[in-house]
Amino acid sequence: MIIIDTNVLLAFLLTDGITRRIITEKPDIFMSPEHCFDEVWEHRNRWNKNRLTDNELLEIIADVKRLFVMAISPEVYNPYILEAEKLTADKDDAPLIALALSIDNEGIWTFNIKHFRQKIFGDRIKVLSTKEVIKLVSLN
Repeated sequence: MIIIDTNVLLAFLLTDGITRRIITEKPDIFMSPEHCFDEVWEHRNRWNKNRLTDNELLEIIADVKRLFVMAISPEVYNPYILEAEKLTADKDDAPLIALALSIDNEGIWTFNIKHFRQKIFGDRIKVLSTKEVIKLVSLN
């Protein structure tokens, strides 16, 4: 399982590029904390350039959860939130880190490496680049 950050979710939604290809070709291995979907929703006015209605956006997000990226409930990772908050300066990243601490996974896929410093995580959590994700999923 690979945990994906909000910025990866947005790339999946907004661009028809490598991120979308990776996730659509291997949809059974990606997960994200419910918090990341909440962030996507909260910031919809900034990224919704096509001005889709809220109902259309809710339908798209529901489809992403149903078909491509498993949304993980806070109950799974909340026991690790305090520990996760100590590993990041950005509180919005704590659910991702907590999820990584709570389940067996290959790592966190993010485009924002500065918030996910491998030195701090040590061997406990791996931070994945797109190139590393491509290798992990054996994308042709």
